[in-house]
Amino acid sequence: MDLREFSKFGGGAFQYVPPKCFELAGQKFELQMDDGYDIILNFVSKDTLEWNYINKEPSAPQTDKYECLKGDDLIYLVSWNLAGLDFKKRQNFTFVIDLEQYLVTHLIASVGLNPRWPYLVDTNFVFGAIKQEGVEYKHYPRHGFSADMVGNVVQWQYSPDMATVHCYYAPNWYRITYPKSAQASQEAAATTDNFNSIVSALPGSDDPAHLVKIKDGIYLVSCTEHNMEKILGAAAMFRSDTLCFLDNYNHVYDVGRGFGTMTAPDGTDSDVFVMIGAYGKIQDPELYKDVLDAKNPYLV
Repeated sequence: MDLREFSKFGGGAFQYVPPKCFELAGQKFELQMDDGYDIILNFVSKDTLEWNYINKEPSAPQTDKYECLKGDDLIYLVSWNLAGLDFKKRQNFTFVIDLEQYLVTHLIASVGLNPRWPYLVDTNFVFGAIKQEGVEYKHYPRHGFSADMVGNVVQWQYSPDMATVHCYYAPNWYRITYPKSAQASQEAAATTDNFNSIVSALPGSDDPAHLVKIKDGIYLVSCTEHNMEKILGAAAMFRSDTLCFLDNYNHVYDVGRGFGTMTAPDGTDSDVFVMIGAYGKIQDPELYKDVLDAKNPYLV
């Protein structure tokens, strides 16, 4: 038996995606959001939800297809693209639904807000709580932005032939590189060469990031390819894709989603909306000290 036969159907960022989670099906939540606009999420089935705002439009239930992956025993990553929007004005909603602490983080990703760079994805965070019957509303505690991860380096393995290294060197920036160990398959080496050819055309691999603490050992990391889009545009194929990862450092794995646009060599644009997963390996920061300490070329 050649075990490689079992893995040939997977690959890239998708091979280690865990099975879809259907545990929220049949549940309904009222989210008390800190921007003042509360939201109803009604998971009517294993893949369909109805949602609406309580005190702004749309106030009528909207129906969308959702994806759900589990980040911990009672913490879920839920994501969907809003239906019915113009391709150039798309939006993605991603929620961390925390049924351990009854808290919620809402990540809104939008395409087409920047007239100079229409492919750029803008991200916005709103924090809140899940309403509980008989429990008084409080504006604290909340998930929130954190610098806890700064100074750490993690290798993420998405498949046997694909791994990246995330260097968290600032609360709102990160940079990406590849494992320094030379033992790589031919496919992994080709991926690295392709990545290096793209990065070599940039001042650096730095891009904006948001680090959100969900609880001890669990963080939501959101990173968006702003600089790659501004400099390379369609040459990079993936246009300002935004990736968010629900990192579980108690077990060192993550689940996540990607959202953005892919431009094919013939100029055809297509939507990017994928769920991803990886196993992690925490690295010794000293091995990547040169990467961690490098100056951010995009800042004065």
